[in-house]
Amino acid sequence: MSNFPEGDTVFLDMDLEQVVTDGIVIPSFRQTPSGMFKFSFDFLGDSEKKYFYKIYYQNESYKFDEKDSLSYENFYGSWEEAEIGFKPVPLRGLNIDSFRIVGNPRDEKIYYGADLSCSIFTQENIDAIIQEIKNSPDWYNFLIEKSQKRNVSLQKLIYLDATWILKERKNEGSYNHRWKRNPRAGCYSFLLVICEEEALKKIPDYIQYIGLKNSEKKFVNPYQWFSENKQKGIYSVISKRILKTRAVITPQQGVFVDELTLKTNQYEISPSEFCGVDTTLYQNALFQQFLSSVSKQYSLRNIPVIRDVVSDINPYTLEEYLHNATLFDSTQLKYDYPVVSDCPCKTVQVSPNKDYISLINPGNDNLQNLKKESTGIRTRVGFTYGKYRGKIKFPVMLNEENIWNGLTYAFWLIYQDSHPWNNRRYSPKGYVAKDDESQNPKLHPYNYYSEIDIEIVKTSPYWPEMYYWGEENPKPKYRDEKKNNEVMYCCTNWDLASHDPQKFAAGINKIPYNKTTTYDAMRWYEYYKALTIKTPFSNDIFKEEFYYYEIEWKPNEIIWRLGPTPNQMKVVGYMNDKYTSIPNNQMLCIITQEYHYSEWWPPIVFEQGLIPYNKTDIEGHVYEIVIE
Repeated sequence: MSNFPEGDTVFLDMDLEQVVTDGIVIPSFRQTPSGMFKFSFDFLGDSEKKYFYKIYYQNESYKFDEKDSLSYENFYGSWEEAEIGFKPVPLRGLNIDSFRIVGNPRDEKIYYGADLSCSIFTQENIDAIIQEIKNSPDWYNFLIEKSQKRNVSLQKLIYLDATWILKERKNEGSYNHRWKRNPRAGCYSFLLVICEEEALKKIPDYIQYIGLKNSEKKFVNPYQWFSENKQKGIYSVISKRILKTRAVITPQQGVFVDELTLKTNQYEISPSEFCGVDTTLYQNALFQQFLSSVSKQYSLRNIPVIRDVVSDINPYTLEEYLHNATLFDSTQLKYDYPVVSDCPCKTVQVSPNKDYISLINPGNDNLQNLKKESTGIRTRVGFTYGKYRGKIKFPVMLNEENIWNGLTYAFWLIYQDSHPWNNRRYSPKGYVAKDDESQNPKLHPYNYYSEIDIEIVKTSPYWPEMYYWGEENPKPKYRDEKKNNEVMYCCTNWDLASHDPQKFAAGINKIPYNKTTTYDAMRWYEYYKALTIKTPFSNDIFKEEFYYYEIEWKPNEIIWRLGPTPNQMKVVGYMNDKYTSIPNNQMLCIITQEYHYSEWWPPIVFEQGLIPYNKTDIEGHVYEIVIE
């Protein structure tokens, strides 16, 4: 990296301009005039011999050891054109060349798709598909019938169908979608290999050309091959300089709204300069409004009361909470479900100076139209692995009498796409599909679903009594959790009940960390699809201007942290691949303030139905997400 300042480490943040459609390149043309790293090497050798060279790079922060059978999953690359192998060494002495780090460096066809200039979310491309629909009588008549049945305008249905088709066609084609396997954050090393002409013949084609597979139809990590094959005439050296890169995701480019994610056809987008559906936001915004799926697993049985639980003027008391539990009969309770916005950009707003995004749970002013409305955003650039740290101001969760406001705050990761290109690795014992709740579920060797959560909620630090027994797992001393200001930091990995890990188990898994701490991780039953740890901390952190929430996702372990600064983070959860299947597909980051069912977090401390509907807006702020 000779065109960057001297030093053992080159620090270079990823350029995130237009990366949603173009993917990440390191460096970009905005970071160096050539858009490349220059490198040089001095070489003398035998003047009567011909020599050849090739440079390789590898992410060192998030990798399997080269001796591991999974090291082929590491993010490594070479020349941007995978069909280029070793180049002749042109000169005795100083040689200069260049390269850059790009997505999909092995040129894998599974990551290919449509020409993005034709499938990008623009009005011109949407109009082209709308015309296609109108020219197809069967398609057009089907939408007319659908419009009449749903009582939705034909124009809106045609528009939504066109945008859906546009999105689906993006995965069909022969163009390299490098953004589907983006470079990883963290540190990169650089390996230079020089070989004599005769020795070059001993290097397999699948090492010379990293896009090829071996006879077993597997990729082979070149770092691994050269470390295991020390042969005469092959010389290799790893540069003493390393690259350290990260992604800093901010609100500066606004928030995009994907109309296909809206839960109703009857919606209206709130006017906003920095939030909406236009092409500029589609191409540049790093955040998107997130509308969570509304579970109807339970029903909210809410008391018909409008009141701010957390209030400086009239806070909701424990006495009132207990009194209201018996005040209303079943005919007076409001039976409904949590809702999400039907007015995008109203509950997600970019601040005037674009330094944070407001997440707003709107207040209620009418007993005839009561709603507990969730809100959230997600990122639009996918990564595999990384240390994800959110700088967030969540609202105060408990009032001075420790009554819960009914919200669950979450900072979490979710799979980027459900198409095969984003499947998790092969599972010999199989995955259970996320929506399969049967007693004898079908097991699948591949699945796209992955999720890693931080969920913050008022609940007990312990699990139900039935899960404790024996000397190794003694029953804790339960206490009245209504009388303390602790909330739970719940750390979850959705492993889809894959039995591949050697210590896979149902019930409470005791997972050691750093020989000093053990975390109790719960799997409710054998085919339950997730493992969860609960760690208590004080509600007082929500009174700070902001706090940091962190998920460090590595190939073989996950570490959860929180703290007042990036340098003062405390570990509050830990899992590794001996107990749970760690995902390896590309994921996005989500921040939500949601109304959840109390039944999801037993033993129940406060009933969601006994928490009043908030009177005024409850507002949180998201400042940035750093992935490093």
